[in-house]
Amino acid sequence: MNEESETKRLIFLDNLKILFVILVIFTHVMVTYGGRGSWYYYATLNETFPVDIITAISLYMIAGIAAIFLPSIMGLFFLMGGFFSPRSLERKGVTKFWKERILRLGIPVLLYVLLINPVFYYLLAAQGIEPWSSTLLAGSFLEYYLGNFQSIPDFVQIMTRFSITWFLVVLLIFTAVYTIWTKIAKSDSVQRRIPEELPIPKFIYLLLLSIGLGFLSFIVRIPFPIEQWPLGLPIGYMIQYFMMFSVGVVAYRYGWFNQMRRHHVKVWIITIFAVVMLYFTYFFVFVGVDADYTLFFGGLNQEALVFALVDNIICMGMIFVLIKLFYAKFNTQGNVLKNLADSSYLVYLIHPFVVVPISLGLAQVALSPLIKLAIVVPVSAIICFAICLLIMQIVKKSG
Repeated sequence: MNEESETKRLIFLDNLKILFVILVIFTHVMVTYGGRGSWYYYATLNETFPVDIITAISLYMIAGIAAIFLPSIMGLFFLMGGFFSPRSLERKGVTKFWKERILRLGIPVLLYVLLINPVFYYLLAAQGIEPWSSTLLAGSFLEYYLGNFQSIPDFVQIMTRFSITWFLVVLLIFTAVYTIWTKIAKSDSVQRRIPEELPIPKFIYLLLLSIGLGFLSFIVRIPFPIEQWPLGLPIGYMIQYFMMFSVGVVAYRYGWFNQMRRHHVKVWIITIFAVVMLYFTYFFVFVGVDADYTLFFGGLNQEALVFALVDNIICMGMIFVLIKLFYAKFNTQGNVLKNLADSSYLVYLIHPFVVVPISLGLAQVALSPLIKLAIVVPVSAIICFAICLLIMQIVKKSG
């Protein structure tokens, strides 16, 4: 790999970070106004707003499309984690590499688990916000806080309420697995089996791989539906996310991003479009809008199998569609994009402090949830980036 190609890779992946954090904000605002997932504030439980048939259908369609595509796009950012890990580990060594991982990823997790989340839950409960209002608030915050450590189940519960930092926890787990693998791979018996060159597999092999991963995901989701997060982790998506992390490692090792061609994108766009159309046809014709759509989330049923297959096929295709799109079209970076990309991780960490107050501020405004969604997402994103850019400027001046 020459210096120019490496720089381009860093730029287009850097620009993807901006998309990542905006999608994170969108996802949590979507949960606020009608989606399903773990978040601090649920408007659907605490507000009464006018909902006409068009709004209901629109929210339903947005939630359905998000359920299909957002996990796949999230997988791309595990791919980025896998892509950057080999070079960083090789350059820094295991000790320095893991010191930086703990500081960058582990410390934010501990801050959220031990401080930020309890404060959020207590303040929401004190305001009578559901579902937190059922929390016992007898006494001060300190008494409430210490009450979480009075039994082993309570301790496990508070230590696994990762909230937005679940992504960092899973990334740490995958990175640990990769670190162990690098030690195993140094043995001669393993080295002989690792190819010197590895082209991108043909479409049919990747399609079969994604179908196989879909079946594995279906099996995992029988006991662990995607709405259930044992120990605060998305067990139903772990196979998919680990596959994406592994693809990132392999893509770095064998220069796959340079090997991607237009025909890769075309065939996967056609595949994704066909799969989505077949999925919605199946949903509306054979299942129906009044059916229990939670069946798609897991369990031993046909709907869960269909969704697992669709989910993993789209996840595989998004590698070629989004990666190639950004590689070809967004591989340059001016000062604006550079500053936005540099602040994206900080935006990810602080966005609950912006999204929740804005959502609460609109709670008494008689607007449809669709309009509130359209307001809160861009306003929150703009404020988050503005705050983080200001923080970065202050740090630079003080440094």
